[in-house]
Amino acid sequence: MTQNPIYSQTDQGRAELTADPGKLARSLRVLLGMVDGRSTVDELQRKLGNVDPEKLRAALQSLAAHGYVALAKAAEPAGEIDFASFMGQPIQTPTAEQKRDAEQKTLSGMRSLKSSGYFVNIVSRPAGRVRPRAGEQYSVLILDGDQANALAVARALMLAKFEVRSASRPDQIMAELNKPAPDLILMDVMLPELVGLDVLAKLREHPNFKTVPVLIVTGRAEQDDVVAALVYGANGYMTKPVKPEALLESVRTLLGLGQA
Repeated sequence: MTQNPIYSQTDQGRAELTADPGKLARSLRVLLGMVDGRSTVDELQRKLGNVDPEKLRAALQSLAAHGYVALAKAAEPAGEIDFASFMGQPIQTPTAEQKRDAEQKTLSGMRSLKSSGYFVNIVSRPAGRVRPRAGEQYSVLILDGDQANALAVARALMLAKFEVRSASRPDQIMAELNKPAPDLILMDVMLPELVGLDVLAKLREHPNFKTVPVLIVTGRAEQDDVVAALVYGANGYMTKPVKPEALLESVRTLLGLGQA
């Protein structure tokens, strides 16, 4: 068996997650919910934090033995993949199930706030604190053609001690996406000369970015826009103008900061 497999939920596994009460212990249900058909065992361990790797593998094998998950495929080495060339490849069309799931998350997200036209929706969060990919400081990449908004967001993040990178033009965006992946990406779906949802979709297919949390920050607040962003893999969504307190809370939530 491959040393770094990827598991996906089965129909039985998805049914277990919606059952009340379910048959599995809480810890196994949490792990089952994290199985997404994209994350390798090593990536799941990174999301969970201080978890014994052998116990994690044993738990996944137990879920597989009881029919809740199935082996999807082996992870391929990431290597150096030019993102601009990667963008030229066909985009996978979301399934009807993915669309239904996104619609449900929009209606009953894990955290939502809507008042005076301002909307925040964080639909997925890690089970524990996510470790920085490099060093001790968390890095955030901002992809936004609205330079005034990008500066405001960058300032709030830097004051909170995050390392910040940003890009607004297509050439800058492609250059940043050819660098090592950040810990989190903040992006607008309205990007100059680029289709933001296409970029998001390719981030979720790219081996270097597929598990990086993505928070959409945009002026488009209609439900259809939110659903589209979630279908293509966004972890959360918030509208402009950005409120620094809500921004920082959302970023910290997606990185598991404040959790044990």
